[in-house]
This record gives sequence, C-alpha cells and structure tokens, in this order.
Amino acid sequence: MLVMKTCNHCNKTNPNDADFCNHCGNMIKHIQPEVKKTFWSKLPSWAWVFIGIGVIALFLFIIIGSFYSLAHFEGVASILFLIAGVFVFRVFSGTPPSNIPVMRAILVGFFALMGATVDQTGNYIYNKPVEKWMCPEGTSLDRSTITSHPLPGRTDMTQNFTCYREDVPVDTLDMLPIMGIRFLEYMLLAYLLIGLRWLVWKIKTGQK
Repeated sequence: MLVMKTCNHCNKTNPNDADFCNHCGNMIKHIQPEVKKTFWSKLPSWAWVFIGIGVIALFLFIIIGSFYSLAHFEGVASILFLIAGVFVFRVFSGTPPSNIPVMRAILVGFFALMGATVDQTGNYIYNKPVEKWMCPEGTSLDRSTITSHPLPGRTDMTQNFTCYREDVPVDTLDMLPIMGIRFLEYMLLAYLLIGLRWLVWKIKTGQK
C-alpha cells in the first residue's frame, strides 16, 4: 500500500518520501503521526500513588486473609493440600509412579509434615480419628480458634480441641498428638494419591 503525503499549501498528494510538493514546489512539513495515549498513560502521578497503595493493601489483605482462613475455617487447608497433592504426585500425568523408595519416602514425608503443620484445623473427616482415639467415651469433639495479642503488633492463633459431654467441657486435648494423627492422615492421603496415579496410568495404557 502506497503512503502519500498531502501538501499543506495546495492540498495535492505527493509520495511519502517527498520533501517538496511536485505540484507547487512548496516545502512539505513533516508532521509526526499522533500517538494515541492509553488510559494508563493519561493518569496523573497522584493517581498512581493511590493505585500503588491499593495494590499493597490488596496484597496484605490476601496474605492476612489466607492465614486467617487457614486458622479459623475447617477444610480450607485440607482442600488446598488435596489440590496440591494432585499436582505434586502427578496423579493425571499418565506415567507410572517412581519406583525409587528413597525419593518416594522423602516426598511423602515432606507432604505429610507440611500437612500436619499447616492443616491444624483439619475437617470433619480428619478430626473423627482425633475424637475416637483421644476423647473420653461418650463425648464429642469441638474445635475453635483462640486469638490472642500477647504483644503490640503480634497476633497468635492457637487451636483449641475440647471434648464435650452434653455441652459441658470434659477434656482439652494436647495439640502435639493431634498433629501426630494429622501426619499419619496425610501420609495415608499421599499413598492414596500415588495409588490413584498408578490406576490412571493403568487405565490410559490399557494394562490389567
């Protein structure tokens, strides 16, 4: 496509590389093409200050909200670890699980340790073994999060597992054995995901 220049004196068109008009001889002014500004480039500097503050506030809100959700709501960490486990153990990769025992043990152990450390709230299913093995017979388990502020600018959130009999607290459980049970639960989950990967591989390859 041929680009033409228009003479600003006689309004005749000329080739794009012409410096003088071929019709009247007038010098053709080189007009820089107008660059359209985007919405973001039109914003003044003070607006960018507020945008930066808003981005930082949103980032802090996500971080603090994540910690709050993990510490208060049962099942949040469990779901996140289940999704992470599907990717970590490559359940749907279509390849068989690793046959190196040491590597598998390290991966399973790390996954179980992280699950026991982060997923302290557990969920209804994960907390049933805690209730069965640690609560006195005839009692039910209830979990709550205790939030304290021991120092200015410091917030501690601890889990409170208490066994109740007819709404009367009977025994408050120690968190250490609960984390031990959670560790075993996440080891079991890890091996279930490894078994699922093996099953998916069998189905995709048509092996029996």
